[in-house]
Amino acid sequence: MLDYMKRMIVVTIIAVCVGIIFIGGTNSRAETFLPNNWVWPTEGRISDHFGTRDGRHKGLDIGGELNTNVVSVSEGVVSKSYYSDSYGHVVFVYHEKEGYETVYAHLNKRLVAEGEHIKQGEMIGKMGNTGRSSGVHLHFEVHKSNWSLEKENAINPLVVLNNQKEETAIETAIDTHKHEAIEKEDENSLTIHKVKEGETLWSLSKVYDVSIAELQVLNNLGDETTIFVNQQLIVKQSAVVYVNPLF
Repeated sequence: MLDYMKRMIVVTIIAVCVGIIFIGGTNSRAETFLPNNWVWPTEGRISDHFGTRDGRHKGLDIGGELNTNVVSVSEGVVSKSYYSDSYGHVVFVYHEKEGYETVYAHLNKRLVAEGEHIKQGEMIGKMGNTGRSSGVHLHFEVHKSNWSLEKENAINPLVVLNNQKEETAIETAIDTHKHEAIEKEDENSLTIHKVKEGETLWSLSKVYDVSIAELQVLNNLGDETTIFVNQQLIVKQSAVVYVNPLF
């Protein structure tokens, strides 16, 4: 009887250890999961990167026009929506599917309330200059699991927006003003641009210094402003196409 009890105790201990190892392995895999279909939260130009200001800047700043639409990068639930002295008007969205929480700060206006379920690409606010801000922009943060005051879970937003490895995102941040030059000319010497994920007519108009109306005329788009990934657009009469990897 005593031997039997000893055997049962040993079996129980082994089962508990195996369970702990299994749970730990599962959590580890979840932490390294990167979303691969997030959309950009707004249109504009990156004005400051993650990790600047002696490492104290824990987000990505995207400058643009006042009241530019700000959207949720993925489906989720609004975990917070309020005004603070630092963030100004700010919205937090928890994305349960991926296990991340995103922050959209310095908004001019908030359009969602705490507890609301929102879809990917749904408008949640308007770009502004509220709180501790020195110009119109969106301050965007990404946190593994949940946001905290210390921001110890913050990661470089470019990692998930571009589905990059951390070191690649850092290199991209350093090379903000560098662009990948692609030469492609058709028979009429018109520059052709192949649309990448996240690009819009607005962002392309800034890269090539042309108006949205010119792009619409060059490509027979009429009043259409929607463009698609891999779509080829005439951008201007030039030999070199500059593709900005940040939009």
